[in-house]
Amino acid sequence: MNYSIAVDSGGTFADCIVVDEQGHVTAAKAPSTPDDYSRGVLDSVERAAKQLTMTLDDLLSQATLFAHGTTVATNALLTRSGSRTGLITTLGHEDALIIGRTVQKVAGLTEGEITYLARLDKADPIVPRPLIKGVTERVDYKGAVIVPLNEKDARRAIRELLEEGCGAIAVSLLWSFLYPAHERRIRELIHEQAPDVFVSLSHELAPVIKEYERTATTAINAYLGQVAARYLQSLIERLKAHGLKPEPVIMQSSGGVVPVEQAQARAVSLLSSGPAGGVMGAVELGKALGYRDLITTDVGGTSFDVGLVVEGEPQFSLSPVFAKYHTVLPSIDIPSIGAGGGSIAWIEPGAGLLKVGPRSAGSVPGPVCYDQGGTEPTVTDANVVLNRLNPDFFLGGSKKLHADKARAAIEEKIAQPLGISVQEAALGIIDILDAKMADLVRKVSIGRGYDPRDFVLLAFGGAGPMHVGAYARDVGVREIIIPAHASEFSAWGIVGSDLMNLRQVSEPMIAPFDPARLNEIYHGLEQEARATLAREGISNGNVSFLRYIDMRYRGQIHEVRVPVTTDELGEQELAKIHQTFEDTYNRKYGQGAAYRKAGIEARTYQVRGIGKIPKPAWVKHEAGPADASPALKETRQVYFKGGWRATPVYAREQMRTGNCVNGPALVEAVDTTVLVPPDMSLAIDGYGNMVMQGV
Repeated sequence: MNYSIAVDSGGTFADCIVVDEQGHVTAAKAPSTPDDYSRGVLDSVERAAKQLTMTLDDLLSQATLFAHGTTVATNALLTRSGSRTGLITTLGHEDALIIGRTVQKVAGLTEGEITYLARLDKADPIVPRPLIKGVTERVDYKGAVIVPLNEKDARRAIRELLEEGCGAIAVSLLWSFLYPAHERRIRELIHEQAPDVFVSLSHELAPVIKEYERTATTAINAYLGQVAARYLQSLIERLKAHGLKPEPVIMQSSGGVVPVEQAQARAVSLLSSGPAGGVMGAVELGKALGYRDLITTDVGGTSFDVGLVVEGEPQFSLSPVFAKYHTVLPSIDIPSIGAGGGSIAWIEPGAGLLKVGPRSAGSVPGPVCYDQGGTEPTVTDANVVLNRLNPDFFLGGSKKLHADKARAAIEEKIAQPLGISVQEAALGIIDILDAKMADLVRKVSIGRGYDPRDFVLLAFGGAGPMHVGAYARDVGVREIIIPAHASEFSAWGIVGSDLMNLRQVSEPMIAPFDPARLNEIYHGLEQEARATLAREGISNGNVSFLRYIDMRYRGQIHEVRVPVTTDELGEQELAKIHQTFEDTYNRKYGQGAAYRKAGIEARTYQVRGIGKIPKPAWVKHEAGPADASPALKETRQVYFKGGWRATPVYAREQMRTGNCVNGPALVEAVDTTVLVPPDMSLAIDGYGNMVMQGV
């Protein structure tokens, strides 16, 4: 038997999905191990192997695919634990990274954080100013050399950075993407003095216009490169020591997987690795169910992530923000807030208001009910107090929760200071979290010109099915889908992802565009992507391409990405692109905002080369009876608005296709619990998904 394996390593758990040749799925979870995340990865695979009555070595030796989503780059950036990094740039432009953009002070912050922070600061420099060196050289906007590279200058800068202990060096010169020779020569000079130093060149990583964003992307990549490389190398060695034969592939922020070697060289592309897997999984699930417009919501232990799929395509951020730095590597747009099962509830000093998050108890020490040293009440503690979580069946009974400790913490820290009952305090914690999640869903949908009532909402992550009924009803979506194996759905998306090679380049043009030049650009990018995929063993017949063009009105700074849907561009095709640009612009900024007379400018051209690799088979079951009573475990008292209610509890593994239940109800799975509110119903579809709707 051959197996496909994927592991999504998050801040709280490592989630594993194993799919066999017949499409049968095995899911497992293990606590994340922040001191060495690779241990948690192997622990999750070992738990899956035990379910299959196999050893870890047996399972890995029969794997034909091992795919991985990781937070190691994100953690290194947020905790500032990357390499000591130097930056070499064009003389006179040393302060570009430090100056940044005006919006950097609020980049990535929520409206609440912006409102309540007394002082707004720019990002902590990942490259201190003394480690930024300018070298004499100059290339103009047409790619012509105005001032040749002064190699004496470059050697001096390199020597100074090495003397300062830099283990990584970023090189970002003006207009390097039009004339890369100077950056390449600087890399040669670096390796002459220090062959083992990690070097990141802007023209290789981000060959696009925008000096600050390109430099920030290159510097972050250098900063994270050695950390990511060490982690991935350690993981590979562990996996191969236990029998894995194929080279692992790594999920990237832009969707699709890449070989480990590429992931090590482009660590910045891993900053939304795991969440991107969830969105790509939603795309595939949507295809199977016939849905093209989806809102994805992922509630884990520490964060709440929201994505959007429109017309079957995930939505991308043109300038994703990480740790207040704007970057230019396309990333699936997945806004996130600190809201999850581990979010800590607290009373705001002075104001006496109940707050939830963004701080999280994480996996260590975890919620108070874990009894691992945590003292601050969390959302998970509130769900235990309200009897929505079964203390004896958390993670299938493998972890005992202590309801008495959760109740005591909420009473001491929340209920007594507010003068309310423990149940009211716990329900208040839940309501605040649900409201924050609904606000983010509205921001991602309505805030971008989409009506959430036109979308189906996918809820996944370990805590998502517990809360989705509340925040989905709040925003008005028509249908909720809780995927089979919802808790490990990001891993499921990763195991079903194709290889992807992304190519982009900037060459500003003012309309009317030259179709011959555009065709030349796209064909060149496609050749590069095809050649890279061929080296990974993908035949021409299994390669497809998606094309995009970034456009804006002249004199503006904000760009809109437009799909290019034909292989050869002519006047008619360009007219359609112009119209699509204006339609998108109107939807994003308001009807009537588009103004063609201002003139249209094309800036950046992108090709995504997709290399098809075998995917797990879909298994669909025939519908059975609606009666779910054979799966009924018990009836227990659960607290809702208005008080305690007798609530039936169903065992998920005993429910079958076609089963239906009306709320209030709980459905308990090994890895998650679904709360069906009193005014909603739940049914099992042919693929094992749970579908919730209002009644």
